Amino acid sequence: MFKGKGKVFALVATFACGIAPQAFAQSQGCVELKSVVETEQEVVNAAGQKTLQRAPANKVVPGSVVIITVTANNICKKPSDNVVINNPVPDHMTYVASTATGQNSDITFSIDGAKFAAPDQLTVSDAGAARKARPDEYRVIRWTFRGALAPGASAVASFRATLN
Repeated sequence: MFKGKGKVFALVATFACGIAPQAFAQSQGCVELKSVVETEQEVVNAAGQKTLQRAPANKVVPGSVVIITVTANNICKKPSDNVVINNPVPDHMTYVASTATGQNSDITFSIDGAKFAAPDQLTVSDAGAARKARPDEYRVIRWTFRGALAPGASAVASFRATLN
């Protein structure tokens, strides 16, 4: 559950409010998506060594960082071209700068869900003047995967966000 400012948000409700990604593929119906929301926890082994391990985000308090991972699986017997994942930054969350990853993909951002650009090209109007958008203003992240997604293959996209 997400807990913040006296309100508790179940993960199911959060998925309905913005974590659930949208995928587009030329081979319609061939790309199946799975989203996972996790946190990192410090674990100490028997030798006293500390490591970070991911765990389901069952309870998250304001200021906590979650890792949102979307896996696109090609479930058809033919390659899927033009695989694109659009994933909104959930309401009540802020994107953590430079954390979007996706192998063999071009990653762009949007502040309005309509215009996407690389961080150095994304601008906003502030008091009538244009300026570069800040990462905390990004509302949607887009991964455009290069090449076709082979039958049975997967593509993974992820980012981190902080609960406000």
